[in-house]
Amino acid sequence: MKKNDFAVFLVYVGMLAVAALVGFLVIRPIVEEAGGGANTIIFTVLFVFIGIFLNSLILELGHLLGAKAGHYNVVGWSLLGLRLKKNEAGKWKFSFGNFEGLTGETKIVPTDIKTSSVTGLVFFPIFFFLIEVLVCVILIAFVDGSGMASSTISLLKIFLYCCLGTGGMIFLYDYFPAHLDSITDGYRMITFNKAVNREAYNRMLLNQRNMELGKPVVDRHVYEEITDLTADSNYSQVYVRLDNNDIGSALKILQMTIDWEGRLSDKIKSQAEVMKLSLVLLTNKKDVGAAYYDNIENDVRSYISELQDGPSLRSYLLVTGVIEGTETETNYALKKAPRILEKTDDSQKGSEEKLLKLTIQRIQTLHPSWKLVMGTDLKLIEEESDKSKKAK
Repeated sequence: MKKNDFAVFLVYVGMLAVAALVGFLVIRPIVEEAGGGANTIIFTVLFVFIGIFLNSLILELGHLLGAKAGHYNVVGWSLLGLRLKKNEAGKWKFSFGNFEGLTGETKIVPTDIKTSSVTGLVFFPIFFFLIEVLVCVILIAFVDGSGMASSTISLLKIFLYCCLGTGGMIFLYDYFPAHLDSITDGYRMITFNKAVNREAYNRMLLNQRNMELGKPVVDRHVYEEITDLTADSNYSQVYVRLDNNDIGSALKILQMTIDWEGRLSDKIKSQAEVMKLSLVLLTNKKDVGAAYYDNIENDVRSYISELQDGPSLRSYLLVTGVIEGTETETNYALKKAPRILEKTDDSQKGSEEKLLKLTIQRIQTLHPSWKLVMGTDLKLIEEESDKSKKAK
């Protein structure tokens, strides 16, 4: 098990432990004391969902207010799939969509790379949660001596403990000091004490926003000191180079992360390896690509097989379509392409769509008789098929 996988495993075990302790040791006795009727159980389940929503709201409102205090512009805000996004004209648009985080995401852009600070972004949510804990404890003490009907007291106490339990789970995840499925506030706490990381984070956010809006990325800075955050910033520069058809420069940036001998998360290293593999397989002859793929380590192969993102999708397609020549496996990956593109960050989506078209074009050139199917959307495949026929 890789270090990052172990951290994810550990935090989820901790969340389950919080749920079990609060559920079995605190809430269950109250439910039993109230008679354990169907209505009480239904209300308990409802209170759990309300607790998840309220604590998710507290977390993301903390991020929102903390971002404003730290001199960031908020350009996107999502909560459990409900998303507000600011367009180029500065108008907000509501939609349903994916987000990077456990319960939501606050997308920000620094007003100044050097001075915008994430301190408020990190500490406002935990401050608000501590207020929630204090309020819940006071209310629990109040309802116990309020003289209200026992059934009402039981329901109120169950609700308050559900809020505390779900909050404990959510904030345990968000303040765990490691890079999990996404960047957590705990990870920011231990990482942003280095000036190079703060600057890299701000630079990356600014460049990503420009790419989302289709604006040219003027800032082409590449960091030679590699950390998880400078590697992320450099990774965004890889897409800038690819948009300018400068594959050689993109490969050099990726190689800096791959060759770095200092401490990096496994996900960051695998991400760079997979992106490099996808470019090598796309731009080199079959035997050259096959030789490079033979030396890829097993953890990188696992990353590819999980089809986590655009580069792993393209690598999978090129391995099965170009090296192995397996139509069934190629179509297996293609059917997942719409879902993967949908969850791709807006700053990378345009580049990934272009690279995917080139990938499909290469496969169809090698196998013109194959019937390629991409999910329920055949438009992209049909376009490439038409180009292939015209070329002949």
